[in-house]
Amino acid sequence: MPAPLADYPTYHPMVVHVPIMLLILAGLLQLIALVKPSRPVHVLTLLLAAGGTVGAYVASTLVHPHTSGISQAAQLVLEAHEMYADYSLWLGGFGTLFKAITFWQPLKWLETVTAAALVCAGIAVGLAGHQGGVLTYQYGIGPRGAYLEQHGEGHANGHEHAHPKATQ
Repeated sequence: MPAPLADYPTYHPMVVHVPIMLLILAGLLQLIALVKPSRPVHVLTLLLAAGGTVGAYVASTLVHPHTSGISQAAQLVLEAHEMYADYSLWLGGFGTLFKAITFWQPLKWLETVTAAALVCAGIAVGLAGHQGGVLTYQYGIGPRGAYLEQHGEGHANGHEHAHPKATQ
């Protein structure tokens, strides 16, 4: 039987995998829609893109863990992780918006721009995931709460991380 949810130091790893999958699938489906357009593919692409974008927002704000006591090297990886996560969120949001617009204005060039935004969102979320893996498996951040501030989640300012102060 799985552990109760209260036993997990952060819900971020559980939440973040959904937008990864949804944004990558949305980008792939949008590429298919360029070659073989169909209403069901367009609708599914919009739903996947919207779900991935909402999930990315939740993962990067509401369940975003805060760190403390990490090395300068780990801090650089964390900043790269957050940068790619931000790119994922913005590109996914723009891709979703563009996809929604194509339902009212079915323009081929806009479908192409939508594909570019969603494919780039999928790439960015993959890169964010890779950096998250480096944080976890190379620097040990996160497992069993290591280097995580132990306060409740739900902070909307999830990207506020102080740089370590230089010691003299």
